[in-house]
Amino acid sequence: MRIKNIKVSGFKSFCHPVNLKFKQNGITIIVGPNGCGKSNVVDAIRWVLGEQRIKHLRGGAMEDVIFSGSSLHKPSGMAEVSLTFTNPQSDTLRQYADYTEISVTRRLYRSGDSVYMINKTPVRLKDVRELFMDTGVGGTGYSIIEQGRVEEIVSSKPIDRRTLIDDAAGIVKFRFKRETAEKRLEETTQNLLRVTDVLGALSEQEDGLREHVEHAEKYLELQEQCGLLERQHICLSLHQAVINEEKAQDLVQGHQQQQVDLQNEKSVVETEMERLKLEQIQRGTKVGESREQLFQKEQKIQEAENQRELEKQNLQNVSELQQNQEAELAELKQRLTEREQEKSEIETRLKELAVRLGEIQAKLVNIEVQRAKENTALQKANEDASALQKRLLTVHTELTNHTNQKNFLDERLENLTERSQRLQDQEQSHRNLLQEVTLQVSDREELMETMHLQKGELSGKLAELESSLAGQYSQLTEAEKQLEDLRYQHSTAQSRIESLQQIQTHYEGFSDSVKIFMQLVNDDPETKKKMGISGLLADFISVSAEILDSVSPVVAEVLDWVVIERAAEFPQLELFCAEHELGQLHFIALDHPASVPESAVNNGTPLPYILKFKGPLKEWGEKYFSRFTLLKDENNFWNVSEKNWPEAPFEWLSSTGIRLSNSTVSMGKVQSGSLGFLQRQQQIVDVEEYAEDLNNKIKKLEKELESIQQEYESLKQEQESSEAESRKLEFELLSCNKELEHHQLEERRTQQTVTQIAQDSENIRKEMDSSQQKEETATVTIFTLEKERAELEEKTKEVQEHIQDQQSRTDATAEELLSHRVSLTEITEQQKNTEETTERLRREYSEISLRLDQLETAKSEGNLRLERSQKRIIEIDESFAGMLEARSLMKLELDEEILLHEQKNEEQTLLTQKLQERQGLLENSVSVAHQESLRLTEFRIQREQLENQLAEITEHSAEDILAKLDIENSDIKKMWQELRALKLRLNAMGAVNLSAPEEFAALTERIDFLKSQSDDLQNALNNLKETIKDINIESRRRFSEMFDLVNENFKNVFSSLFEGGEAKLVLTESEDLLNAGVDIVAQPPGKKLQNINLLSGGEKALTAISLIFAIFLVKPSPFCFLDEVDAPLDDVNVVRFSRLITSLSYDSQFILITHNKKTMEIGDLLYGVTMEEPGISKTVSVEFQEAKSLLPD
Repeated sequence: MRIKNIKVSGFKSFCHPVNLKFKQNGITIIVGPNGCGKSNVVDAIRWVLGEQRIKHLRGGAMEDVIFSGSSLHKPSGMAEVSLTFTNPQSDTLRQYADYTEISVTRRLYRSGDSVYMINKTPVRLKDVRELFMDTGVGGTGYSIIEQGRVEEIVSSKPIDRRTLIDDAAGIVKFRFKRETAEKRLEETTQNLLRVTDVLGALSEQEDGLREHVEHAEKYLELQEQCGLLERQHICLSLHQAVINEEKAQDLVQGHQQQQVDLQNEKSVVETEMERLKLEQIQRGTKVGESREQLFQKEQKIQEAENQRELEKQNLQNVSELQQNQEAELAELKQRLTEREQEKSEIETRLKELAVRLGEIQAKLVNIEVQRAKENTALQKANEDASALQKRLLTVHTELTNHTNQKNFLDERLENLTERSQRLQDQEQSHRNLLQEVTLQVSDREELMETMHLQKGELSGKLAELESSLAGQYSQLTEAEKQLEDLRYQHSTAQSRIESLQQIQTHYEGFSDSVKIFMQLVNDDPETKKKMGISGLLADFISVSAEILDSVSPVVAEVLDWVVIERAAEFPQLELFCAEHELGQLHFIALDHPASVPESAVNNGTPLPYILKFKGPLKEWGEKYFSRFTLLKDENNFWNVSEKNWPEAPFEWLSSTGIRLSNSTVSMGKVQSGSLGFLQRQQQIVDVEEYAEDLNNKIKKLEKELESIQQEYESLKQEQESSEAESRKLEFELLSCNKELEHHQLEERRTQQTVTQIAQDSENIRKEMDSSQQKEETATVTIFTLEKERAELEEKTKEVQEHIQDQQSRTDATAEELLSHRVSLTEITEQQKNTEETTERLRREYSEISLRLDQLETAKSEGNLRLERSQKRIIEIDESFAGMLEARSLMKLELDEEILLHEQKNEEQTLLTQKLQERQGLLENSVSVAHQESLRLTEFRIQREQLENQLAEITEHSAEDILAKLDIENSDIKKMWQELRALKLRLNAMGAVNLSAPEEFAALTERIDFLKSQSDDLQNALNNLKETIKDINIESRRRFSEMFDLVNENFKNVFSSLFEGGEAKLVLTESEDLLNAGVDIVAQPPGKKLQNINLLSGGEKALTAISLIFAIFLVKPSPFCFLDEVDAPLDDVNVVRFSRLITSLSYDSQFILITHNKKTMEIGDLLYGVTMEEPGISKTVSVEFQEAKSLLPD
């Protein structure tokens, strides 16, 4: 696998897209000045491979990698880098064996959104990291060595330095798996602790739930008896309800028959009424028709009168129209005569205009011929003038050029004279400077000798500090390990406390009534405060585990009592419990403590001396528990009780759980879930004390660690100060050396400058002679051209005067031509207007003639309309008398029909009165029947309710139950009294948890499930431990093998680079190989064996390079990217470094960023990074082989 190319866009200084292609086998060199963006190429590769540590990308926030803009470019909204790898068959990335190339892309937007892609498919960061895991590529790998990494390898802690070997050994993925497994191991341990705690609480709850199960079974037995008696009672009541329903049904049927008879009589009367109504309707219809006929007749008479008036109006309108038409006819004849006269005058005028038009057209032809001749003469004169002007322009241009040339030569001679004088002055100045440089070289050599002595003293001091630091570091590591162990124990204790407190908040082990009550008041703090509820008594009592069994007979029965502040709140509490239908609860009021009895003399310990009470319960608890005494002498307990029993209200307790009062004795283990609450309460206290003790130890150890850290930091600062002073001396030595080289270079340059000045003086003299000759030639040429220009200007003046005369004659001819054309246009326009007037008169003449014909036709039609109207008036007058007579006869017939209709209405009124009498009798019968029906309905509803009640409580029918009873001898009242007595017994049992059997079964099932889960967690715990053990074994084996191989290669590479000397890798002391660090011990040629921190800067760099390539030889990385690794090396060591790179480049891909010319010489491809624009990086490339082929042999 090799890097094929990298595409960068919007990343840091790469504003525009850049595509860098690398050599597959060979060396690619990247060069450029400081700050041009070379190292941004390294950052881009690290970034696309998933680097998340912004410090390693030389930024403050991840957004800093996006191009932030420049003076000419706006900031980019996105940064994108694509890295393409070749993937030949059987290469590194086997999971992508089907792909010849693999492209990894990362994008980052300014919104913070980030995208990873492999071959343009979106993936997770985890997928990218897993792709390159154990290949040497990545954040901890050895394939990318950026600026400062060499120094980091040298100065880092041994435990950090070993990550290089871990990566090469391929145990990075094992480390990730181990960390994941350890995290899961811790989570599984915590889960196991929680499950164990819950199991303990549920076991205690199981014991307390058994009593509820027995109580519920007794309740269900009584409930069954009550149900049987209730079914029998309902069946007897149902039997009686059926009998009552049948009696009511007979009464209702009798009243219904009476209603049928009355309804028949009512129907006869209604039939007669309907007949009369039908006759009246028919008669009313006939009267309406007669009225309609009379109305139509009167309407016809009115229409005839209207028609007669209309015809009269028509006669008048026609007469008026004929008069208007006669007047219009006379006017049109007059207009027709006038148009004929006007037409004759226009025809005469048209003939005159035609004659004038012919005369003007003849004159225009003559003027056009004269104008053509004059234009030809004018054009010839203009051509002559143009030729003269062109020649004059050419002469003027040549004259200007020769004049400028002469002026330039004059200025050039003057400048050359001044330059010759300056060169003489510079030669003298450089000779003086050469003497000064020689003196400075002597001073610098003396200063360098002094600095070498100071550097030897600092090296001895650094060796002593290194020894002290090693001792302090060992103490610091041990203290940190102890602190980490204590913190882990403290975290485990805190988890245990949280688990127990979570169980306590749910009041595990208490009855459901107590749980529900506490949940209600805790959910409503305002109600809790208003009623003064402080909590349960168990919240305020604590007792040690040793004596819990002894006091459990007394404590178990009071732990679930609710503590309130004031006895005055009991009425409110009663309403609250009734509202939420809670079971039986016990309450105590702190302002109403128990009375303190007179103390009895015995040899026991009163419980107030044993129990611990919190806060407000102290006074109440001491008074209440003062009547209980614990006798610890178990052997003498019954001997004492035989002689005298405790007097009421005192009670004695034994250490085995026996409780003895004045009249009763209880013994045996108390089974109550509430005791578990008390035990957990004590466990919380014990664990909190343990956690506090751990916390104190942690604080103490932190102080000791801080003291050691301060001492270590002090030594470290002193070491860094000495190293800084040493580096400062090295820098000053390097600076002096460079200044010496600089002065020597100045001396050579000054000598070269003097030689160059002499040569320049000779060249200037030759150039002055040449310029003098050219100046003389230019003067002669200028005189000749000025004479020719004067002659041409005279000829041009004469031609211009001739052109002006010819132009004047041409303009006069054009004006005359224009005048005749205007006259021609006017006559043509008059002729056109006259023709249009003639056409208009013709149209008007035609329109008037047409209108005359229309008026004659309208006059004839008017006469006809007059005749028709007069005939229509005569016809209407003749029919009017007959219509009046018919109207009178129709009115007489209508009056007779109306009289008969009124008589029939009186008969209909009598029948209506008879119908109302029958209706009253019928409604009375219906009312009585309705009352009986209501009774029947009541009996039916009673029967149905009883049937429904019976169906709800049993599946048996009423007949089956009645068959087993003696109905005649059964007493319903007595049966009801027995049923009521049973219900009272059920109510006396109080709140019964009927779901207790189901809860008990569910609880048992849950306990079994949790036990199974506990076993699974324990197995998972064992498997995780075994997995971690296997991972550690494999990691140790791989690390040990890789360490031996790398160490051997390190010795060889070190000797090769230093051309002698010895070096080795040493594991720091540790109980576990996986926690051991890697230290470097080196002995350059001619020095003693010492720690790497005591070496010089160049020696450190070579040593770090030796380690990197030692790893590279064991497990080659797909590529190697080195960023200015050779910066601290001198020329000799650069040659050795280059030789090693070249030997490895035949089988590997190397990409180097460098400023060193010797390193550049080994490259096959060179990229130059520049900043043509401020803040914008650009690249140029050179292929060395191609460049060599272009050079001449």
